Amino acid sequence: MRVIFRDRNDAGLRLAEGLKDYLGPGSVVYGIARGGVVVASVVARRLGSSLDVIVVKKIGAPLNPELAAAAVTEFGDVALEEEVVAFYGISQEAILRRASEHVPDLRRRAESYRGGRAFIDPAGKTVAIIDDGLATGTTMLAAVQSIKKMNPSRLIASAPVASTTAAAKLRPLVDKVVCPYVEEEFYAVGEFYENFAQVTDAEVVRYLREGASFY
Repeated sequence: MRVIFRDRNDAGLRLAEGLKDYLGPGSVVYGIARGGVVVASVVARRLGSSLDVIVVKKIGAPLNPELAAAAVTEFGDVALEEEVVAFYGISQEAILRRASEHVPDLRRRAESYRGGRAFIDPAGKTVAIIDDGLATGTTMLAAVQSIKKMNPSRLIASAPVASTTAAAKLRPLVDKVVCPYVEEEFYAVGEFYENFAQVTDAEVVRYLREGASFY
């Protein structure tokens, strides 16, 4: 069965249903910029959680930039797709070097998105990291590495839809994976949305500002 969400807001409403037993006041939702922030903002507002962003960049394979070889977060944590790296004959050192070069820009973007607000410390809290969909799961894996180091009491990886491969990668690394739809046939996240328009930086700033003013 092919799942179709009208847009990221619709996906967020459906995802909130799956997360309502885990999140509430005192919990934190981190949206992966950019599209994940839209979904996360709906979940946070619906369930009374605090909202923040985590900025992650996918690093594409040579000659195939849409295929993730790795991903790096604003905090410098890197998730490697070892099979892709091996297939293309890329050294891990080269990937890690490329990843580190992106970190200063990712930090600048994160600061711009937060508009002077401090990053919400997840220590001791139930937290969910949310994206708008998980194809390979590489971006979410990098975000999980960063947030896990900050000692949340419970860590949830969540998206409206995920591939079976992505969900399987994440389950050993977090306390819970919450994805209402886990699909065997999965080519691109946009397949599952009627409207999958690109989210702008200005929209990310607006969603985060609205989320901050809500509490």
